Amino acid sequence: MALSKLDIREKYKKLDEFMAGESGRHVCACGCNLMIDLKKSHFWNGIPKFIFGHAARLRVGTIQYDDNQFYSVRDIARIGDVSEQTVRLWMRQGSIVTAKTVGRKNLFVRKDIDAFLADRKHRVPFDKNMFVTVSELKRMGVSRRKLRKLVRDGDIMEPRIYRRETHYYRPEIEKFLDVILEDVTDEKLKKRVDQTVIEDLMHRIRALEARIDALETLRKR
Repeated sequence: MALSKLDIREKYKKLDEFMAGESGRHVCACGCNLMIDLKKSHFWNGIPKFIFGHAARLRVGTIQYDDNQFYSVRDIARIGDVSEQTVRLWMRQGSIVTAKTVGRKNLFVRKDIDAFLADRKHRVPFDKNMFVTVSELKRMGVSRRKLRKLVRDGDIMEPRIYRRETHYYRPEIEKFLDVILEDVTDEKLKKRVDQTVIEDLMHRIRALEARIDALETLRKR
């Protein structure tokens, strides 16, 4: 049973008496039956009813659901070998549809998810040499609009995020390169592609200058 700080003040006058009298007497109320580890701060703030984070276990429907019929977001992430953020991205894109919501948990029909994962392109382990970044694609003159259309149509895999940078699978890019290249005969497009190359070179130059300044500072020391 939890004790408020007012209850504690009425019952105990000293911290030592409180620790001796209440240690080993309080169990988490979520049903896990774990003993609450009494701390000195509880003497001033009161003894909590739950171990930190365990109160969420009592929310209606957050744990119990028919796992023979439904998958949760965590289940899909585990089975599909992806992150939970990727599963929520599929939800926003409409690739998978929530069957119902129990408490704060989204549930999906198992047979629909199994079919989606079976039709989904095989996930390739990340090897940086086998992927090309968006900045590299810009320098190549690739049309992002055409690239995104290939992803939506399922012709190429969804991009991978690695170290906060978006990567596309290189063999697929090479396969569809003629399709996704912009027509740089258009002067406006050609100017934009050339500008991207210039910006990239300027970025590299600034990085080198910063490195040189750092080395000069170290040498002077």
